[in-house]
Amino acid sequence: MKVTATFHQDSELIRFLHKLEGPEMQRAAALGLNEHAGEQMRQSVVRIAKTTGVPAGRIRSKTKVVKAAPGASMMAEVVTSDVAIPLAEYGNPVWVRDLNPNADGKWGGSVSSMRGAEATGWNVRRQFPHSFIANGQVVVRTTKNRFPLKTLSMAVLANELAKPSRPNVPAAERFAALDLEKRVVRQVIRTLGL
Repeated sequence: MKVTATFHQDSELIRFLHKLEGPEMQRAAALGLNEHAGEQMRQSVVRIAKTTGVPAGRIRSKTKVVKAAPGASMMAEVVTSDVAIPLAEYGNPVWVRDLNPNADGKWGGSVSSMRGAEATGWNVRRQFPHSFIANGQVVVRTTKNRFPLKTLSMAVLANELAKPSRPNVPAAERFAALDLEKRVVRQVIRTLGL
């Protein structure tokens, strides 16, 4: 038995191999990576809003995707920038001050019947000891002097997005393991025309 092989140059094969080497693959990979980053942003906004009680519109307006550019190494980022959100903004704070020290029928009662201002932070309603409301903000004294006052805050969106101890980071890592490769491969296959 004798085996012979004949090579016929096929223009489709050559075009296919050039596509594998060319910048089209980098563009396809960047497109898939940017799609994944956009979906990560959308899911992070929902998770952070659910955890913190901050409206999703506020989080969405402060969060953006820095897209990856085609190249040898690509990186897309989800970035959020905001100040610490005061408790008074979304926490509906309440502080009852008893101006009548005889309110409970005995003289010499405390000036306030509450341990501190009550507000909602991270979807939990609670009292913050030694705090009170001044100028619409929930504040606490930092020294024995009357001033300075420290404004109490609830969520810092950058921490909620990227701090490993917060629930968003492990959820984002699980989603990346499921989704990122599929999106990039789909874009590469689309570019190759398979």
